[in-house]
Amino acid sequence: MDWPLAALAALPIAIVGLLMVFRSWPAKWAMPVGWTASVLIASFWWKMPVRWVAASTIAGVINTLDILLIILGALMILQMLKKSGALEAISASIASISEDRRMQAIMIAWFMVSFMEGAAGFGTPAAVAAPLLVGLGFPPLVAVICTLIGDSTAVTFGAVGVPIWGGFEPLRNMAGLPPGINFAELLGTVGSLAAIYHLAAGIFIPLIMVSVMTRITSGSFREGLKIFPAALFAGFVYTVSQALIAVFVSYELPSLLGSLVAFGIFLFTLRRGFLAPKRTWDFPAHDKWPAEWEGEVEAGHGAIVERRQLSRSRAWLPYAIVGIILIFTRLPFFGLTSLLQSVSFTWHNILGTGMSEGIQPLYNPGILPFLPVALLVPLMHGIGRREAIEAVRETVQMVAPAAIALFFALGMVYVMMNSGHASAQDSMLLVMAQAAAGAAGRVWYLVAPLVGVLGSFISGSNTVSNIMFGAFQVSTAGQVGLPVAPILALQAVGGGAGNMICIHNVVAVLTTVGLLGKEGLVIRINLPISLFYALISGTAGWIATAAFGLSF
Repeated sequence: MDWPLAALAALPIAIVGLLMVFRSWPAKWAMPVGWTASVLIASFWWKMPVRWVAASTIAGVINTLDILLIILGALMILQMLKKSGALEAISASIASISEDRRMQAIMIAWFMVSFMEGAAGFGTPAAVAAPLLVGLGFPPLVAVICTLIGDSTAVTFGAVGVPIWGGFEPLRNMAGLPPGINFAELLGTVGSLAAIYHLAAGIFIPLIMVSVMTRITSGSFREGLKIFPAALFAGFVYTVSQALIAVFVSYELPSLLGSLVAFGIFLFTLRRGFLAPKRTWDFPAHDKWPAEWEGEVEAGHGAIVERRQLSRSRAWLPYAIVGIILIFTRLPFFGLTSLLQSVSFTWHNILGTGMSEGIQPLYNPGILPFLPVALLVPLMHGIGRREAIEAVRETVQMVAPAAIALFFALGMVYVMMNSGHASAQDSMLLVMAQAAAGAAGRVWYLVAPLVGVLGSFISGSNTVSNIMFGAFQVSTAGQVGLPVAPILALQAVGGGAGNMICIHNVVAVLTTVGLLGKEGLVIRINLPISLFYALISGTAGWIATAAFGLSF
């Protein structure tokens, strides 16, 4: 095994990691450096022609545009709802169900965060939910930790499945995929397996979350463990709902619909006293809080002041419309899927290289239903023209850094994937995979989710993690002789687990509650949970594949 060559092939990704972890560079700065490094290494050591470099980068641009349409639409709805006060109305209605802080954490940092992950994704759920918890009287540090832990299981599917279909899109025409298997079928299998693997660890996340919360605030896990029936039930109903939707409906809808179904079941049982704690638990008196719990933003006193008096139905209406449209356009039963997919704009044989990349605009959730619903929110909620324009402006400002990061991340991966084609040699990714296979062998079932964790930790995105390492996982699986679908599923699960420690999200959430500078503390607390999640999921994937078998 040529280890120096493998190290050279991995250098672009290593540079990105070093810049983001040790230099605190944002992805929009680090990814261009990574792309530049990949171009230089591919050009000089792999003798990749300029035409192939350009074609690979163009393919990345087209793929980026497809993903950005979804980000734009999803975030625009979110910003509109923030302007209208709908988010505060939704949170206040949820918090009013129980005064117990542990139950409030489960309802907002688990169910609501999971729903927002399915509706918007891209780092927004925890950054939105943490300030809502602070407004309810949670210590800011606790709010940050809870929302980051809770924003994990749903992340694998993100906003309408983008981490799956967008993150693994570069693999569509990759050598090494199972022969004779439709790419859409492969993604469906990956999504189904990922949801099933999440059952092994996701069921424990609410219990871990409230136990860590009570450990921080009262010095013991005991108060959190006292509500283990309710916490485990919350984890169970969500992970099972998510799995059923992923297997029988679509990998685009598990987070969005799964959270709604699960929360409805949880709420039904809670209101009938089946899961309600016998004794209400609260935080210590505010004057006894250590200084590290609170920063520039002072915690509220148990209530959120709504800027507009919106009913629950009006507050939820935009997302209800989104869910209905997605169901009608994604389920083959209604006959709209093939019609929407028939409209396609594709650049075939880019620059004569044989590469092709395109967009199906009507099937893109950003165009239908996100953007139309976002434009309807001002009418539904009575937002003024100035506020609506401000929401659009803020959305564009949020999307711009993501656009830069995604463009260069996809460009880097496409260059690394195609670096060997023109010169008929192993690509940079294949050389890396050969080294990894030689080092890990069949233990790769345990390593695969850890790679996903690393990708999310570095890049701040499960989608980008899958973009960076998806092809590497396929190549490694091929070298070891493992089925591709379970390995890609474990990559996606690991990306979700890594979301709770990724630098980008930690900084963003801490900023919203005025605790910037506590990044190290938060990561130290959440890191063991993230690794536990990845290793339990990897073990479950290994056992399931060995027990039931999977040929691709």
